[in-house]
Amino acid sequence: MRGQQGERGHNAVGVVFARVGAGVGEHREIVAVVVALFASLLALRGWRASAHGDVEVGVGLLLIARAVAIGRPLVRANIAWSLALVVLARFASTTGHSASSWAFVIGAGAVAGFPRRAPGASDAEDRRHVWALVDRTPGDTLAPFAMRTDKAYVFTPDRTAAVAYRVRFGVAIASGDPVGSPMAREAAVDAFIEHAEANGWRTAVLGASDRMVEVWRARGLRAVPIGRDVIIDVGRFSLDGRAFRNLRQAVQRTRNAGVTTEIVPERSLTADLRAELEQVMRRTGKGEQSRGFAMILDHVLDGTHPGTFIALARDRDGQVVAFQRYATADGGRDLSLDVPWRIPGAPNGVDERLIVDVVSWASEGRAGQVSLAFAAFPELFSATERSLPLQAAYRAVRLLDRFIKLESLYRFVRKFHSFGSQRFIALRPMQVVWVALAALTLEFGTTAKRQR
Repeated sequence: MRGQQGERGHNAVGVVFARVGAGVGEHREIVAVVVALFASLLALRGWRASAHGDVEVGVGLLLIARAVAIGRPLVRANIAWSLALVVLARFASTTGHSASSWAFVIGAGAVAGFPRRAPGASDAEDRRHVWALVDRTPGDTLAPFAMRTDKAYVFTPDRTAAVAYRVRFGVAIASGDPVGSPMAREAAVDAFIEHAEANGWRTAVLGASDRMVEVWRARGLRAVPIGRDVIIDVGRFSLDGRAFRNLRQAVQRTRNAGVTTEIVPERSLTADLRAELEQVMRRTGKGEQSRGFAMILDHVLDGTHPGTFIALARDRDGQVVAFQRYATADGGRDLSLDVPWRIPGAPNGVDERLIVDVVSWASEGRAGQVSLAFAAFPELFSATERSLPLQAAYRAVRLLDRFIKLESLYRFVRKFHSFGSQRFIALRPMQVVWVALAALTLEFGTTAKRQR
């Protein structure tokens, strides 16, 4: 009798899997309740009749009900693996291995509700369209970084706006604000959230601007400030005044040392100049920057990305000692610093000199603002008095500074007195651990270089 009850319970699992997987759709809540009730009744009957197989199957089905309730897709591959685990659970139960049976059935319920696999990067055609959107995106200095070749995209139905994202640990993290038409940004957010939920992914955004953060909040996400834009207003920038004395002195030192600068489109690099710049990258000891997500591009010097420029510095002997790459948005009116490179022993102040000369070059009618990207937690570093929690946070950042250089970056960019609007990470509070793991590994982990 006990064996027949267990057999009926396990056979019922296959029926439930098949029907739930066939059409959860918009009836998700109803399906979840039905599965949960069935699972509870099965477990209760098994408990009263000492049919442990029914209890185990009931627990597994409750996990499936949870997956359905939170929107996890029940795809055929996951269901097949779940059924296989149910078979193993049944075999373990009949051979007296109760603990193994429990593990297999619970595993079956968990596997059935796995999110879909992370998608690969979007193809070249989508990237070309995203570049067109970036080139029409005003006032967003992180927009060019949507062009990283390891990102996927969700477009609005009319393809006038898009969200760039990646999936890690079941979390779909959007990279900054949507690019494209400002009128379609909210629709792009909705399309992204709908796409993530359809695939069973958690949602978050890294680098949301203050003009978009309320849109994410209205969709149930909480926003936490993580830093500020550093944006130089080209028309107002000047080295005059006491506040810019240190910057002015750094620039003058490079002029005294005979440093000259040049700004060229990345796609116009000659083979000889590209070889010189690659030598600078090698001499830094880190090669091409392969990490980054929201605020760093990839494919340095190979011409993959349109709208990029190289600012380079030569010493008195004509040797390249440093260079910086800049990406553009809004028809070239917005310039964003990507990654700087500087060989050991280069004249002190060469990084500052390159930025100042890029601003001067932009002032010739080329761009209205130059972004030095992003400064994380500037208030934390600038505070003269810190509460106990802020002091703990400051010490933690100091310990990590050898890896991510947050304080040294702050001390560099503050010379330009151009701290702007806040940037945020937006997430659902109950998912903070998964989002933190995904964001940190995406931003600071390394990725293999993709082929063009």
